Amino acid sequence: MKMAMSEAAAPADPVAAKCSRCGRDYPLDASLTRCRRCGGVLLIRYDYRRVAEHLSRESLSRRIPSVWKYSELLPIRDLRHVVSLGEGGTYLHQCSRLVEHIGVKRILIKDETTNPTGSFVDRGCTVAVSKAVESGAESICCGATGNMGASLSAYAAKAGIGATIFLPKTLDIGKLYQMIAFGAKVELAPDYESAVARAEHLNRQSLLITTQNPYFMEGEKTTGYEIAEQMGWRLPDRIIVPMGSGGHLAMMKKALDEFSELGLIDPPTVKMTGIQAAGASPIVEAYNRNEDAVEGITNGTDTLAHDISIESPSAGDLALDAIRSSRGDCAGVTDKEILEAASLLAKSEGIFAEPAAASTIAGLKKLVETGAVDRDEEIICVITGAGLKDPAAARRFVKKARSVEIAIRSVEDRSLTTRLGPTKLRILEILSGKEAYGYEIRQQLEERFGKAVKIPVVYQHLKELEGIGLVRRSGVREVSGRPERQYYVLTEKGRISLERFRS
Repeated sequence: MKMAMSEAAAPADPVAAKCSRCGRDYPLDASLTRCRRCGGVLLIRYDYRRVAEHLSRESLSRRIPSVWKYSELLPIRDLRHVVSLGEGGTYLHQCSRLVEHIGVKRILIKDETTNPTGSFVDRGCTVAVSKAVESGAESICCGATGNMGASLSAYAAKAGIGATIFLPKTLDIGKLYQMIAFGAKVELAPDYESAVARAEHLNRQSLLITTQNPYFMEGEKTTGYEIAEQMGWRLPDRIIVPMGSGGHLAMMKKALDEFSELGLIDPPTVKMTGIQAAGASPIVEAYNRNEDAVEGITNGTDTLAHDISIESPSAGDLALDAIRSSRGDCAGVTDKEILEAASLLAKSEGIFAEPAAASTIAGLKKLVETGAVDRDEEIICVITGAGLKDPAAARRFVKKARSVEIAIRSVEDRSLTTRLGPTKLRILEILSGKEAYGYEIRQQLEERFGKAVKIPVVYQHLKELEGIGLVRRSGVREVSGRPERQYYVLTEKGRISLERFRS
Protein backbone atom coordinates (compact mmCIF):
# COMPACT_ATOMS: atom_id res chain seq x y z
CA MET A 1 0.00 0.00 0.00
CA LYS A 2 0.95 3.65 -0.31
CA MET A 3 2.31 5.71 2.58
CA ALA A 4 -1.25 6.83 3.23
CA MET A 5 -1.85 3.40 4.77
CA SER A 6 1.15 3.43 7.07
CA GLU A 7 0.46 6.99 8.23
CA ALA A 8 -3.18 6.28 8.98
CA ALA A 9 -4.05 5.06 12.46
CA ALA A 10 -5.63 1.64 12.89
CA PRO A 11 -9.36 2.02 12.34
CA ALA A 12 -11.67 2.18 15.31
CA ASP A 13 -13.86 -0.89 15.64
CA PRO A 14 -17.30 -0.06 14.26
CA VAL A 15 -20.02 -0.29 16.89
CA ALA A 16 -22.50 -2.16 14.73
CA ALA A 17 -24.54 -2.16 11.59
CA LYS A 18 -27.98 -0.67 12.14
CA CYS A 19 -30.99 -1.08 9.87
CA SER A 20 -31.99 2.28 8.44
CA ARG A 21 -35.64 1.17 8.34
CA CYS A 22 -36.47 -0.79 11.51
CA GLY A 23 -33.46 0.13 13.67
CA ARG A 24 -32.32 -3.43 14.36
CA ASP A 25 -28.62 -3.77 15.30
CA TYR A 26 -26.29 -6.39 13.80
CA PRO A 27 -22.74 -7.40 14.71
CA LEU A 28 -20.40 -6.88 11.78
CA ASP A 29 -20.29 -9.87 9.44
CA ALA A 30 -18.92 -9.94 5.90
CA SER A 31 -22.00 -11.83 4.69
CA LEU A 32 -24.33 -8.99 5.70
CA THR A 33 -26.19 -7.58 2.71
CA ARG A 34 -29.41 -6.16 4.19
CA CYS A 35 -31.62 -6.35 7.28
CA ARG A 36 -32.80 -9.93 7.81
CA ARG A 37 -35.99 -8.69 9.46
CA CYS A 38 -37.31 -6.05 7.03
CA GLY A 39 -34.87 -6.00 4.10
CA GLY A 40 -33.72 -2.45 4.88
CA VAL A 41 -30.31 -0.95 4.15
CA LEU A 42 -27.73 -1.44 6.92
CA LEU A 43 -25.62 1.55 7.95
CA ILE A 44 -22.40 1.15 9.92
CA ARG A 45 -21.88 3.32 12.98
CA TYR A 46 -18.52 4.08 14.60
CA ASP A 47 -17.29 5.13 18.02
CA TYR A 48 -16.93 8.75 16.95
CA ARG A 49 -15.43 9.80 20.27
CA ARG A 50 -12.60 7.32 19.74
CA VAL A 51 -12.23 8.29 16.06
CA ALA A 52 -11.83 11.94 17.07
CA GLU A 53 -8.74 11.00 19.10
CA HIS A 54 -6.92 10.06 15.87
CA LEU A 55 -8.59 12.12 13.16
CA SER A 56 -8.14 15.87 12.78
CA ARG A 57 -7.71 18.37 9.97
CA GLU A 58 -3.99 18.40 10.66
CA SER A 59 -3.56 14.60 10.66
CA LEU A 60 -5.54 14.28 7.42
CA SER A 61 -3.42 16.95 5.73
CA ARG A 62 -0.31 14.78 6.26
CA ARG A 63 -1.78 11.75 4.53
CA ILE A 64 -1.57 10.91 0.83
CA PRO A 65 -4.94 11.38 -0.93
CA SER A 66 -6.79 8.06 -1.24
CA VAL A 67 -9.90 6.31 0.01
CA TRP A 68 -7.83 4.73 2.78
CA LYS A 69 -6.62 7.98 4.31
CA TYR A 70 -10.00 7.88 6.10
CA SER A 71 -9.37 4.37 7.47
CA GLU A 72 -10.68 5.24 10.96
CA LEU A 73 -14.09 5.69 9.33
CA LEU A 74 -13.99 2.48 7.28
CA PRO A 75 -15.00 -1.00 8.52
CA ILE A 76 -11.71 -2.91 8.06
CA ARG A 77 -10.16 -3.95 11.39
CA ASP A 78 -6.72 -4.94 10.04
CA LEU A 79 -5.27 -2.73 7.31
CA ARG A 80 -3.04 -5.58 6.13
CA HIS A 81 -6.15 -6.97 4.43
CA VAL A 82 -6.71 -3.85 2.33
CA VAL A 83 -6.96 -4.47 -1.44
CA SER A 84 -6.22 -1.22 -3.26
CA LEU A 85 -5.53 -0.11 -6.82
CA GLY A 86 -4.93 3.55 -5.91
CA GLU A 87 -8.54 4.72 -5.80
CA GLY A 88 -9.74 8.08 -4.50
CA GLY A 89 -8.00 11.42 -4.27
CA THR A 90 -9.72 12.56 -7.46
CA TYR A 91 -9.43 16.11 -8.76
CA LEU A 92 -11.87 18.95 -8.09
CA HIS A 93 -11.99 21.12 -11.22
CA GLN A 94 -12.87 24.81 -11.44
CA CYS A 95 -15.16 25.11 -14.49
CA SER A 96 -15.24 28.73 -15.67
CA ARG A 97 -16.28 27.90 -19.26
CA LEU A 98 -19.14 25.71 -18.06
CA VAL A 99 -20.28 28.61 -15.88
CA GLU A 100 -20.57 30.78 -19.00
CA HIS A 101 -22.76 28.18 -20.74
CA ILE A 102 -25.06 27.41 -17.80
CA GLY A 103 -25.12 30.78 -16.07
CA VAL A 104 -24.53 30.13 -12.38
CA LYS A 105 -22.05 31.68 -9.95
CA ARG A 106 -19.56 28.79 -9.72
CA ILE A 107 -19.35 25.18 -10.92
CA LEU A 108 -16.82 22.61 -9.76
CA ILE A 109 -16.48 19.07 -11.10
CA LYS A 110 -15.53 16.17 -8.84
CA ASP A 111 -13.90 14.02 -11.52
CA GLU A 112 -14.28 10.35 -10.61
CA THR A 113 -13.26 9.22 -14.10
CA THR A 114 -9.63 9.03 -12.93
CA ASN A 115 -10.25 6.12 -10.54
CA PRO A 116 -8.47 2.85 -11.48
CA THR A 117 -11.29 1.36 -13.56
CA GLY A 118 -12.67 4.77 -14.58
CA SER A 119 -15.55 4.97 -12.12
CA PHE A 120 -16.49 6.11 -8.60
CA VAL A 121 -17.55 2.50 -7.93
CA ASP A 122 -13.88 1.69 -7.21
CA ARG A 123 -14.36 3.46 -3.87
CA GLY A 124 -16.96 0.93 -2.79
CA CYS A 125 -15.23 -2.09 -4.28
CA THR A 126 -11.90 -1.52 -2.54
CA VAL A 127 -13.69 -1.66 0.83
CA ALA A 128 -16.07 -4.52 -0.03
CA VAL A 129 -13.31 -6.74 -1.48
CA SER A 130 -11.01 -5.90 1.44
CA LYS A 131 -13.75 -7.06 3.81
CA ALA A 132 -14.15 -10.24 1.74
CA VAL A 133 -10.41 -10.93 2.07
CA GLU A 134 -10.50 -10.16 5.80
CA SER A 135 -13.30 -12.70 6.22
CA GLY A 136 -11.37 -15.40 4.32
CA ALA A 137 -13.65 -15.52 1.26
CA GLU A 138 -12.21 -17.32 -1.75
CA SER A 139 -14.64 -15.87 -4.29
CA ILE A 140 -17.26 -13.16 -4.71
CA CYS A 141 -20.40 -12.82 -6.82
CA CYS A 142 -22.57 -9.91 -7.85
CA GLY A 143 -25.61 -8.94 -9.88
CA ALA A 144 -24.40 -5.71 -11.40
CA THR A 145 -24.65 -2.94 -13.92
CA GLY A 146 -21.52 -2.31 -15.97
CA ASN A 147 -19.35 -0.18 -13.68
CA MET A 148 -19.94 -2.34 -10.62
CA GLY A 149 -19.08 -5.50 -12.54
CA ALA A 150 -15.92 -4.01 -14.05
CA SER A 151 -14.67 -2.70 -10.73
CA LEU A 152 -15.37 -5.86 -8.72
CA SER A 153 -13.62 -7.91 -11.40
CA ALA A 154 -10.50 -5.74 -11.09
CA TYR A 155 -10.36 -5.84 -7.30
CA ALA A 156 -11.01 -9.59 -7.21
CA ALA A 157 -8.12 -10.04 -9.64
CA LYS A 158 -5.87 -7.91 -7.42
CA ALA A 159 -6.91 -9.94 -4.36
CA GLY A 160 -6.41 -13.26 -6.15
CA ILE A 161 -9.97 -14.45 -5.55
CA GLY A 162 -12.64 -15.58 -8.00
CA ALA A 163 -15.45 -13.34 -9.31
CA THR A 164 -18.75 -14.27 -10.96
CA ILE A 165 -20.66 -11.31 -12.39
CA PHE A 166 -24.30 -11.55 -13.52
CA LEU A 167 -25.24 -8.78 -15.93
CA PRO A 168 -28.36 -7.50 -17.69
CA LYS A 169 -28.28 -7.89 -21.47
CA THR A 170 -28.42 -4.12 -21.92
CA LEU A 171 -24.97 -2.97 -20.86
CA ASP A 172 -22.08 -0.88 -22.13
CA ILE A 173 -19.69 -3.01 -24.17
CA GLY A 174 -16.57 -1.23 -22.85
CA LYS A 175 -17.38 -2.37 -19.32
CA LEU A 176 -17.93 -5.94 -20.48
CA TYR A 177 -14.47 -5.89 -22.09
CA GLN A 178 -13.01 -4.79 -18.74
CA MET A 179 -14.63 -7.71 -16.90
CA ILE A 180 -13.37 -10.22 -19.46
CA ALA A 181 -9.85 -8.74 -19.32
CA PHE A 182 -9.80 -9.01 -15.50
CA GLY A 183 -10.70 -12.70 -15.73
CA ALA A 184 -14.18 -12.65 -14.18
CA LYS A 185 -16.77 -15.25 -15.04
CA VAL A 186 -19.57 -13.32 -16.76
CA GLU A 187 -23.14 -14.55 -17.16
CA LEU A 188 -26.03 -12.65 -18.77
CA ALA A 189 -29.54 -12.29 -17.35
CA PRO A 190 -32.68 -10.76 -18.94
CA ASP A 191 -32.53 -7.62 -16.75
CA TYR A 192 -30.85 -6.10 -13.70
CA GLU A 193 -33.32 -7.54 -11.20
CA SER A 194 -32.82 -11.05 -12.62
CA ALA A 195 -29.04 -10.58 -12.45
CA VAL A 196 -29.27 -9.70 -8.75
CA ALA A 197 -31.55 -12.69 -8.07
CA ARG A 198 -29.12 -15.10 -9.75
CA ALA A 199 -26.21 -13.70 -7.76
CA GLU A 200 -28.18 -14.09 -4.52
CA HIS A 201 -28.81 -17.74 -5.40
CA LEU A 202 -25.05 -18.27 -5.88
CA ASN A 203 -24.43 -16.71 -2.45
CA ARG A 204 -24.31 -20.19 -0.93
CA GLN A 205 -20.95 -20.84 -2.61
CA SER A 206 -19.56 -17.32 -3.04
CA LEU A 207 -19.65 -14.11 -0.97
CA LEU A 208 -22.38 -11.82 -2.34
CA ILE A 209 -21.55 -8.15 -2.91
CA THR A 210 -24.31 -5.76 -3.97
CA THR A 211 -24.80 -2.02 -4.17
CA GLN A 212 -26.70 -2.42 -0.88
CA ASN A 213 -23.75 -4.14 0.80
CA PRO A 214 -22.90 -1.98 3.87
CA TYR A 215 -19.14 -2.28 3.27
CA PHE A 216 -19.46 -1.23 -0.36
CA MET A 217 -21.60 1.73 0.69
CA GLU A 218 -19.02 2.81 3.29
CA GLY A 219 -16.48 3.15 0.49
CA GLU A 220 -18.88 5.26 -1.59
CA LYS A 221 -19.13 7.90 1.13
CA THR A 222 -15.45 8.89 0.82
CA THR A 223 -16.35 11.17 -2.11
CA GLY A 224 -18.03 13.38 0.50
CA TYR A 225 -14.99 13.42 2.78
CA GLU A 226 -12.75 14.50 -0.09
CA ILE A 227 -15.08 17.30 -1.15
CA ALA A 228 -15.13 18.75 2.37
CA GLU A 229 -11.33 18.62 2.58
CA GLN A 230 -10.72 19.94 -0.95
CA MET A 231 -13.10 22.85 -0.30
CA GLY A 232 -11.04 23.97 2.70
CA TRP A 233 -13.40 22.48 5.30
CA ARG A 234 -16.46 24.28 4.03
CA LEU A 235 -19.18 23.09 1.66
CA PRO A 236 -20.77 24.44 -1.54
CA ASP A 237 -24.41 25.42 -1.79
CA ARG A 238 -25.28 22.25 -3.70
CA ILE A 239 -23.84 18.86 -4.68
CA ILE A 240 -25.36 17.10 -7.70
CA VAL A 241 -25.01 13.32 -8.02
CA PRO A 242 -26.29 10.73 -10.54
CA MET A 243 -28.67 8.22 -8.93
CA GLY A 244 -28.93 4.55 -9.83
CA SER A 245 -29.34 2.67 -6.55
CA GLY A 246 -29.27 6.04 -4.74
CA GLY A 247 -26.44 4.86 -2.49
CA HIS A 248 -23.73 7.30 -3.57
CA LEU A 249 -25.80 10.39 -2.83
CA ALA A 250 -27.09 9.00 0.48
CA MET A 251 -23.64 7.95 1.66
CA MET A 252 -22.07 11.28 0.74
CA LYS A 253 -24.66 12.87 3.04
CA LYS A 254 -23.65 10.36 5.75
CA ALA A 255 -20.00 11.34 5.29
CA LEU A 256 -20.72 15.04 5.74
CA ASP A 257 -22.81 14.31 8.85
CA GLU A 258 -19.93 12.23 10.26
CA PHE A 259 -17.40 15.01 9.64
CA SER A 260 -19.78 17.39 11.39
CA GLU A 261 -20.12 15.02 14.36
CA LEU A 262 -16.32 14.89 14.58
CA GLY A 263 -16.15 18.71 14.57
CA LEU A 264 -14.23 18.85 11.28
CA ILE A 265 -16.92 20.92 9.51
CA ASP A 266 -19.93 22.99 10.55
CA PRO A 267 -23.32 21.26 10.40
CA PRO A 268 -23.86 20.80 6.64
CA THR A 269 -26.37 23.00 4.85
CA VAL A 270 -25.45 21.76 1.37
CA LYS A 271 -28.43 20.82 -0.81
CA MET A 272 -28.03 17.21 -1.97
CA THR A 273 -29.48 16.92 -5.47
CA GLY A 274 -29.99 13.71 -7.46
CA ILE A 275 -30.40 13.07 -11.19
CA GLN A 276 -31.93 10.07 -12.97
CA ALA A 277 -32.70 9.15 -16.56
CA ALA A 278 -36.21 10.20 -17.56
CA GLY A 279 -38.56 7.23 -17.76
CA ALA A 280 -36.35 5.17 -15.43
CA SER A 281 -36.51 7.47 -12.43
CA PRO A 282 -38.34 5.94 -9.45
CA ILE A 283 -36.59 8.18 -6.90
CA VAL A 284 -37.49 11.32 -8.84
CA GLU A 285 -41.09 10.12 -9.18
CA ALA A 286 -41.39 9.48 -5.43
CA TYR A 287 -39.96 12.94 -4.72
CA ASN A 288 -42.35 14.65 -7.12
CA ARG A 289 -45.34 12.78 -5.65
CA ASN A 290 -44.22 13.70 -2.13
CA GLU A 291 -44.12 10.04 -1.12
CA ASP A 292 -42.19 8.72 1.89
CA ALA A 293 -40.85 5.63 0.14
CA VAL A 294 -39.59 4.77 -3.35
CA GLU A 295 -41.69 2.26 -5.23
CA GLY A 296 -39.99 0.21 -7.91
CA ILE A 297 -41.12 0.62 -11.51
CA THR A 298 -41.50 -1.94 -14.28
CA ASN A 299 -40.72 -1.61 -17.98
CA GLY A 300 -38.81 1.62 -17.59
CA THR A 301 -37.84 3.51 -20.72
CA ASP A 302 -34.72 2.21 -22.44
CA THR A 303 -31.91 4.73 -21.97
CA LEU A 304 -28.27 5.19 -22.88
CA ALA A 305 -27.51 5.79 -19.20
CA HIS A 306 -27.59 2.11 -18.24
CA ASP A 307 -25.86 2.50 -14.87
CA ILE A 308 -28.59 4.78 -13.51
CA SER A 309 -31.45 2.86 -15.10
CA ILE A 310 -32.42 0.73 -12.08
CA GLU A 311 -36.09 -0.04 -11.68
CA SER A 312 -35.92 -0.90 -7.94
CA PRO A 313 -33.14 1.21 -6.37
CA SER A 314 -31.86 -0.53 -3.22
CA ALA A 315 -30.98 2.72 -1.41
CA GLY A 316 -33.79 4.77 -2.93
CA ASP A 317 -35.43 5.57 0.42
CA LEU A 318 -32.10 6.75 1.85
CA ALA A 319 -31.46 8.99 -1.16
CA LEU A 320 -34.98 10.42 -0.94
CA ASP A 321 -34.47 11.22 2.74
CA ALA A 322 -31.05 12.79 2.07
CA ILE A 323 -32.52 15.04 -0.64
CA ARG A 324 -35.46 16.16 1.49
CA SER A 325 -33.56 16.62 4.76
CA SER A 326 -30.97 18.79 3.00
CA ARG A 327 -33.64 20.84 1.16
CA GLY A 328 -32.21 19.58 -2.12
CA ASP A 329 -33.94 18.64 -5.35
CA CYS A 330 -33.94 16.04 -8.11
CA ALA A 331 -34.75 15.75 -11.80
CA GLY A 332 -35.05 13.31 -14.67
CA VAL A 333 -33.21 14.02 -17.93
CA THR A 334 -33.65 12.62 -21.44
CA ASP A 335 -31.00 10.86 -23.52
CA LYS A 336 -30.87 13.89 -25.81
CA GLU A 337 -30.21 16.20 -22.85
CA ILE A 338 -27.57 13.80 -21.51
CA LEU A 339 -25.67 13.56 -24.81
CA GLU A 340 -25.75 17.34 -25.25
CA ALA A 341 -24.40 17.73 -21.72
CA ALA A 342 -21.63 15.17 -22.30
CA SER A 343 -20.57 17.03 -25.43
CA LEU A 344 -20.67 20.39 -23.62
CA LEU A 345 -18.58 19.06 -20.72
CA ALA A 346 -15.97 17.53 -23.03
CA LYS A 347 -15.64 20.59 -25.27
CA SER A 348 -15.71 23.22 -22.54
CA GLU A 349 -13.72 21.54 -19.76
CA GLY A 350 -11.85 18.60 -21.30
CA ILE A 351 -13.68 15.96 -19.25
CA PHE A 352 -15.10 13.02 -21.21
CA ALA A 353 -17.98 11.46 -19.27
CA GLU A 354 -20.17 8.46 -19.95
CA PRO A 355 -23.93 9.17 -20.25
CA ALA A 356 -24.82 8.24 -16.65
CA ALA A 357 -22.09 10.57 -15.38
CA ALA A 358 -22.97 13.47 -17.70
CA SER A 359 -26.52 13.38 -16.33
CA THR A 360 -25.42 15.75 -13.54
CA ILE A 361 -24.59 18.48 -16.07
CA ALA A 362 -27.87 17.88 -17.92
CA GLY A 363 -29.71 17.97 -14.60
CA LEU A 364 -28.03 21.19 -13.48
CA LYS A 365 -28.90 22.86 -16.77
CA LYS A 366 -32.55 21.81 -16.46
CA LEU A 367 -32.84 22.86 -12.80
CA VAL A 368 -31.35 26.28 -13.58
CA GLU A 369 -33.76 26.76 -16.49
CA THR A 370 -36.78 25.84 -14.32
CA GLY A 371 -35.65 28.11 -11.49
CA ALA A 372 -35.12 25.27 -9.00
CA VAL A 373 -31.42 26.22 -8.78
CA ASP A 374 -30.53 29.87 -8.10
CA ARG A 375 -28.01 31.45 -10.42
CA ASP A 376 -25.92 32.72 -7.49
CA GLU A 377 -25.22 29.21 -6.18
CA GLU A 378 -21.84 27.48 -5.90
CA ILE A 379 -22.34 23.94 -7.19
CA ILE A 380 -20.34 20.72 -7.34
CA CYS A 381 -21.30 18.16 -9.98
CA VAL A 382 -19.99 14.63 -9.45
CA ILE A 383 -18.89 12.99 -12.71
CA THR A 384 -18.97 9.31 -11.89
CA GLY A 385 -17.58 7.47 -14.95
CA ALA A 386 -15.34 7.86 -17.99
CA GLY A 387 -16.70 8.29 -21.52
CA LEU A 388 -14.73 5.52 -23.19
CA LYS A 389 -16.46 2.97 -20.98
CA ASP A 390 -19.42 3.40 -23.36
CA PRO A 391 -18.06 3.39 -26.95
CA ALA A 392 -21.56 3.30 -28.47
CA ALA A 393 -22.48 6.63 -26.86
CA ALA A 394 -19.09 8.12 -27.75
CA ARG A 395 -19.68 7.09 -31.37
CA ARG A 396 -22.67 9.47 -31.54
CA PHE A 397 -20.44 12.51 -31.07
CA VAL A 398 -18.87 12.14 -34.53
CA LYS A 399 -21.99 11.81 -36.68
CA LYS A 400 -21.80 15.47 -37.77
CA ALA A 401 -18.10 15.40 -38.61
CA ARG A 402 -18.25 13.99 -42.13
CA SER A 403 -14.53 13.30 -42.67
CA VAL A 404 -14.16 11.65 -39.26
CA GLU A 405 -17.37 9.69 -39.83
CA ILE A 406 -15.98 8.29 -43.11
CA ALA A 407 -12.70 7.31 -41.44
CA ILE A 408 -14.46 5.59 -38.54
CA ARG A 409 -16.82 3.72 -40.86
CA SER A 410 -13.82 2.54 -42.85
CA VAL A 411 -12.19 1.14 -39.71
CA GLU A 412 -15.47 -0.38 -38.53
CA ASP A 413 -16.14 -1.97 -41.91
CA ARG A 414 -12.65 -3.48 -42.15
CA SER A 415 -13.03 -4.86 -38.63
CA LEU A 416 -16.45 -6.33 -39.37
CA THR A 417 -15.28 -7.79 -42.69
CA THR A 418 -12.40 -9.51 -40.92
CA ARG A 419 -14.78 -10.95 -38.33
CA LEU A 420 -17.31 -12.15 -40.90
CA GLY A 421 -15.12 -13.88 -43.44
CA PRO A 422 -16.08 -14.76 -47.05
CA THR A 423 -18.72 -17.44 -46.28
CA LYS A 424 -20.74 -15.18 -44.00
CA LEU A 425 -20.57 -12.36 -46.56
CA ARG A 426 -21.92 -14.73 -49.24
CA ILE A 427 -24.77 -15.77 -46.93
CA LEU A 428 -25.67 -12.09 -46.48
CA GLU A 429 -25.60 -11.69 -50.26
CA ILE A 430 -27.99 -14.65 -50.67
CA LEU A 431 -30.38 -13.28 -48.06
CA SER A 432 -30.34 -9.82 -49.67
CA GLY A 433 -32.56 -11.20 -52.45
CA LYS A 434 -35.16 -12.93 -50.29
CA GLU A 435 -35.57 -14.93 -47.12
CA ALA A 436 -34.18 -18.46 -47.21
CA TYR A 437 -33.75 -21.57 -45.07
CA GLY A 438 -30.58 -23.52 -44.33
CA TYR A 439 -30.64 -26.12 -47.11
CA GLU A 440 -31.56 -23.44 -49.66
CA ILE A 441 -28.63 -21.30 -48.54
CA ARG A 442 -26.30 -24.31 -48.77
CA GLN A 443 -27.49 -24.99 -52.31
CA GLN A 444 -27.01 -21.37 -53.42
CA LEU A 445 -23.53 -21.22 -51.89
CA GLU A 446 -22.56 -24.11 -54.14
CA GLU A 447 -24.43 -22.98 -57.27
CA ARG A 448 -23.64 -19.24 -57.17
CA PHE A 449 -20.25 -19.17 -55.49
CA GLY A 450 -18.87 -22.68 -56.01
CA LYS A 451 -18.57 -23.10 -52.25
CA ALA A 452 -19.42 -26.58 -50.91
CA VAL A 453 -20.44 -26.27 -47.26
CA LYS A 454 -21.97 -28.89 -44.97
CA ILE A 455 -25.39 -28.04 -43.54
CA PRO A 456 -24.24 -27.93 -39.86
CA VAL A 457 -21.63 -25.34 -40.89
CA VAL A 458 -24.33 -23.25 -42.61
CA TYR A 459 -26.41 -23.22 -39.44
CA GLN A 460 -23.37 -22.30 -37.34
CA HIS A 461 -22.74 -19.30 -39.62
CA LEU A 462 -26.41 -18.31 -39.35
CA LYS A 463 -26.27 -18.55 -35.56
CA GLU A 464 -23.21 -16.28 -35.44
CA LEU A 465 -24.73 -13.77 -37.88
CA GLU A 466 -27.86 -13.72 -35.73
CA GLY A 467 -25.74 -13.15 -32.63
CA ILE A 468 -24.26 -9.94 -34.05
CA GLY A 469 -27.61 -8.73 -35.33
CA LEU A 470 -27.10 -9.07 -39.08
CA VAL A 471 -29.80 -11.69 -39.67
CA ARG A 472 -32.93 -12.77 -37.84
CA ARG A 473 -35.36 -15.65 -37.97
CA SER A 474 -38.43 -14.72 -39.97
CA GLY A 475 -40.58 -17.76 -39.24
CA VAL A 476 -41.06 -21.52 -39.47
CA ARG A 477 -43.09 -22.79 -42.42
CA GLU A 478 -44.01 -26.02 -44.14
CA VAL A 479 -43.46 -26.05 -47.93
CA SER A 480 -45.22 -28.53 -50.27
CA GLY A 481 -45.96 -30.97 -47.47
CA ARG A 482 -42.30 -31.23 -46.47
CA PRO A 483 -41.07 -30.87 -42.85
CA GLU A 484 -41.15 -27.38 -41.35
CA ARG A 485 -38.15 -25.18 -42.14
CA GLN A 486 -36.66 -22.22 -40.26
CA TYR A 487 -36.35 -19.18 -42.54
CA TYR A 488 -33.83 -16.32 -42.14
CA VAL A 489 -33.85 -12.74 -43.40
CA LEU A 490 -31.45 -9.79 -43.34
CA THR A 491 -31.94 -7.22 -40.59
CA GLU A 492 -31.63 -3.53 -41.37
CA LYS A 493 -28.17 -3.60 -39.79
CA GLY A 494 -27.27 -6.53 -42.04
CA ARG A 495 -28.54 -4.72 -45.13
CA ILE A 496 -26.56 -1.56 -44.31
CA SER A 497 -23.42 -3.60 -43.61
CA LEU A 498 -23.77 -5.46 -46.91
CA GLU A 499 -24.18 -2.19 -48.81
CA ARG A 500 -20.95 -0.91 -47.27
CA PHE A 501 -19.10 -4.06 -48.34
CA ARG A 502 -20.39 -3.68 -51.90
CA SER A 503 -19.27 -0.04 -52.18
